[in-house]
Amino acid sequence: MVTEIKLGLCNPPEPVYLFVNQGEVDGESFVWYKFNISQEKKIPVTQRALIGYLSELRLTTKEFKGKDNLKLDIVISADELYVVRTGIETNFAKSFLLAASLIQDFSKPLIIVANAGDENTVFCNLYDASKSCRIFVSKGSD
Repeated sequence: MVTEIKLGLCNPPEPVYLFVNQGEVDGESFVWYKFNISQEKKIPVTQRALIGYLSELRLTTKEFKGKDNLKLDIVISADELYVVRTGIETNFAKSFLLAASLIQDFSKPLIIVANAGDENTVFCNLYDASKSCRIFVSKGSD
């Protein structure tokens, strides 16, 4: 993938971290957010979908409330480098991994959609961006 380098002001070439969680900030609902560490503030991302190329999956251990928590990092190359971070035991991670296991050609762009469920639950749907069709396991495929 060859991209034209744009000259002028820009952000540093560091990944944009998106965290998966259903919530509301200042009356604005979201299913994923960015986090400003210096202000300790969640910044809602109003878009529910991210389109790009899956470049890496990795497991990361992060400490939370004195315990180690295993996180799934989904690294997406798009207009910027994005890292979607979610707990490995979450419905989002499980639904992402199940759909991703059906993909045979990762050279095509994917659309990752975060869908709110009940209470604090967020699910993931994957789409083949070139065909605009959802990737899913049919219920009768045993």
